[in-house]
Amino acid sequence: MVWLVVALVLGVAARVFFFELPMIHDEGGYALAARGWFEGTGRLYDDLWISRPQGIFAIYGLTMKTMGYGVAAFRAMAWIFGTLTVVAIWLFARRWTSPRSALLAVFVGTLLLGAPNLEGYTANAEVFAGMPAAFAAFWLLRQAQTGWTRRGLIGIGLLIGVSTLLKPSGVTLWPAVLLFFMLTSNDSLRERAKRGGWVTVGLLTAAALTFAHGITLGFSDFFYATILYRFQQQSALSVGLMHNLRALGWMFINAAEFFLLIGLVWIFRLRLPLIPVLEQPTKTDSPLWWLPEWLRKLRSNDPGGLILVLWLTAAAVGVFMGGDYWTHYLILLVPPVALWLARAIDGIRHALSGWRQYLALLMFALLLILPYGVAMDGTDGIYQRLYRHPGYPAQNQVARYIRERTSPEQTIYVAFDQASLYYLADRKPAYRHLYDQELRALPNSYADIIAILSSDDRPVYIVSTLHPGPFPDDSRAFWREVSRFYDLEIMIDGVPIYRVKPGLRHSGDEPTGARPVLPHPVRHLHSAMYDFRLPHPAFPSARA
Repeated sequence: MVWLVVALVLGVAARVFFFELPMIHDEGGYALAARGWFEGTGRLYDDLWISRPQGIFAIYGLTMKTMGYGVAAFRAMAWIFGTLTVVAIWLFARRWTSPRSALLAVFVGTLLLGAPNLEGYTANAEVFAGMPAAFAAFWLLRQAQTGWTRRGLIGIGLLIGVSTLLKPSGVTLWPAVLLFFMLTSNDSLRERAKRGGWVTVGLLTAAALTFAHGITLGFSDFFYATILYRFQQQSALSVGLMHNLRALGWMFINAAEFFLLIGLVWIFRLRLPLIPVLEQPTKTDSPLWWLPEWLRKLRSNDPGGLILVLWLTAAAVGVFMGGDYWTHYLILLVPPVALWLARAIDGIRHALSGWRQYLALLMFALLLILPYGVAMDGTDGIYQRLYRHPGYPAQNQVARYIRERTSPEQTIYVAFDQASLYYLADRKPAYRHLYDQELRALPNSYADIIAILSSDDRPVYIVSTLHPGPFPDDSRAFWREVSRFYDLEIMIDGVPIYRVKPGLRHSGDEPTGARPVLPHPVRHLHSAMYDFRLPHPAFPSARA
């Protein structure tokens, strides 16, 4: 128990250094939607539009009410969820392997959950969703060993439902649980289906709550934002093969230590005769000849191992669903990977002796702690390695500047990402879609934004994120409109801030007579407007 406490304290040490780093765009978007929802200044899936169920916004809102509105508060709440995930890993491992392997899984899980290269220090949805999923896996193993109960099965479904409300890819654990029932029991098909049915009841109970609330918000908007949008516009199936390959390659590069650790342990595992660790036999007589031999062995002798395989597969499917492959998606893999690594490393330690044992353990330890070496680079080095957007370091100054020179009813526009600026400046966005993936996926987004700049409801300020944007012409049409209606007012640490020209109408003005109201989304602008060749004002050297 003492070592468990030490491992949990290590979780604080692994994250606390990063608590005050600038808020990332995901955190900013969640915080913006949660504050608007809880304070009644916006409407979810309308002007507060993010393609997530309400769960993550509820967590952020709860954090605001109990811990504060700063980035450190959100990351502290994420640490609490991460710590509970580690507890679930420990409980699972205690039932599956030996106490020593369970403790090793705790240390491995703690270091991986906080790893900077996986953005483990942030308050991303994956950090929150991993906790109920880990407890669902633990409860499934416990039920398999002690006997199935209706209450326990419904509880497993509820936990999967909560995970799904925090991150939609959490739902992939549900078919994994159903498959576990099919593979590990010789009871009648009716009995196995009945167990799956009770798990589904738990899942649907969680879904019913969010759908009931979605109806009050406007069901069509809710359903499109939380379900249809991802399938139609932004999924692995909709973005194209080359995008998937390119994004997947960058994920492997950015999380190289994570994949190297898995690969190295796998090589050792294949080449060494590892000692089995506390297998839990079950009674299964049906041969299921169509299963691979290794899976039949798991089914017969190791239900914990089978759960781990199915859990890992479900988490991997979740990583691949969106087609973006950000490294923080890999946090979904951490609990089952930590359990597998701990058991394998414990077996490797038994199979090796002398200096070979110490060398192997040293290599594993180095790959675990190597990502934390970014802390040695100082503030500038951290910004350079962890933040792809050059405007991040200045975002607090930029937000303060805008907040002091605008009123709450006025809008701003951040071109074309970094939603955290809206939250920090406490100003509404001129366009409801906050992320460049959405702008790239929605066919009318470019026309919508340019129409807003041309209207009397244009934003007061435009902030450049120093990126050309997600549009085919490197956003030259957008910057041409900016040059017509805006003047460069100031540069803050290299970040250009543009203000609407004197005499032009903008958001927050009192209406003087009838004003045309632009439909949302705007669909009548022709794509010919994208043919301009004006360089980005913030990039004098941009290609003409």
